[in-house]
Amino acid sequence: MKLSQKNHLKKQLENQLQETERFLETDQEIESTELTDFDRNHPADMATDYTTQIREMAIEDFREEEIEEIKAALQAIEDGTYGRCQVCGTEIPYERLEALPTALTCIDHADEEIV
Repeated sequence: MKLSQKNHLKKQLENQLQETERFLETDQEIESTELTDFDRNHPADMATDYTTQIREMAIEDFREEEIEEIKAALQAIEDGTYGRCQVCGTEIPYERLEALPTALTCIDHADEEIV
């Protein structure tokens, strides 16, 4: 991978990290609904509120995981290992990194969990 390509991907990762962190910071607090408030809320309204809370928590978890993946990729750039599969050591094609800058494995090892 050329240095200009690596710099482009690093900038893309840094921008993605800032955007994701900003999203989490500005995200509104998840309001909790008391499930025992039957006298004040219709059960369907409570179910809608609960579903919304679960969805928002799932999105927040996804964003936090995304931040960790971005930081791992940026660390790999700093360590000089970015662009090489962490499982087999082969070079990761630039096209894969361009599509998924957080990729730390080649496509053959994409399903393997990195420790």
